[in-house]
Amino acid sequence: MKCWLLLLPLVSCLSIAQNKVFLVTEQLPPLSYVDKQGQVRGDATERVQQLMHHAGLDYSIEVLPWKRAYKQAESSANTLIFTILKTPTRSERFDWLCPLVPPLEVYLYKLKNRHDLAPSSLADAKSSLVGVSRGSVAHSLLLNQGFIEGKNLMVTTNIDVLTQNLRNGRLDYVLLINTSVHDTDNITAALPENFSRDLPACLAINKQSDPHIKQRLMASFTTLSATNFHQP
Repeated sequence: MKCWLLLLPLVSCLSIAQNKVFLVTEQLPPLSYVDKQGQVRGDATERVQQLMHHAGLDYSIEVLPWKRAYKQAESSANTLIFTILKTPTRSERFDWLCPLVPPLEVYLYKLKNRHDLAPSSLADAKSSLVGVSRGSVAHSLLLNQGFIEGKNLMVTTNIDVLTQNLRNGRLDYVLLINTSVHDTDNITAALPENFSRDLPACLAINKQSDPHIKQRLMASFTTLSATNFHQP
C-alpha cells in the first residue's frame, strides 16, 4: 500500500506531462508578440489560450524566429504552431485547426516617397532588392518566382529589421503580412494584389502528437469556432 502511495505523485506528474502541449509562434503583432513584462500577448494568442483552457490542456508558449518555430512544430510531437497559413505544400505536414483568425493579407510594400518604383507585377521587382522573413509564405513565393538571395532577395528572421531596412533605403520593397506593417504614414502597398490568395490563417498540430490531445483540441475548436470564440 505504501509503495502505491509513493507512486501516486509520479503517476500524477506523468499524466500532466502527457496532457501538455508546446505552442510556438513568432513576433507578429497584433496577432502574437511579447509585451514589456515578457508575457506573450496578441489576438491570435488569446484565442489559442482560450482553446487550451477549453480543452483542459496544460501548455507553454514560446516566441521564436519563424523558420525555427516551423521546424520545431514539424519535428516535435505535441507541438503546435500559430499563426500559420495553410498552403498546399504545408497541408500534408500538419493537422489543422482553421481558421484561427480572419484571413491574412500579404502585399508588396515600398516607401511612399519612392516614386521611382512603379511595378506593374511582382516580376518587375526582380530588378530591385526585396526583403522577406525566412521560411515564410512570402519567402517561398519569391523563390518560386525566381528571386535569388544575395542578388535581389534579402532574407532575415526579424520582421522589424525588414521594415527598418525599408525605411533607411537598404531595401526597395518588402513582401509582408499586412499586420506587420505599422508605419502606414510612410509605407504603402506597391501593388494591389494580395499574394496570400486568402489562404486560411490557422493553428497547426504536429502529425505525431498524442491522438487524445488532438481529439480534445479539435472538439474544443469546433465548439469555440461556432461562436467565433465568444463564450457566453
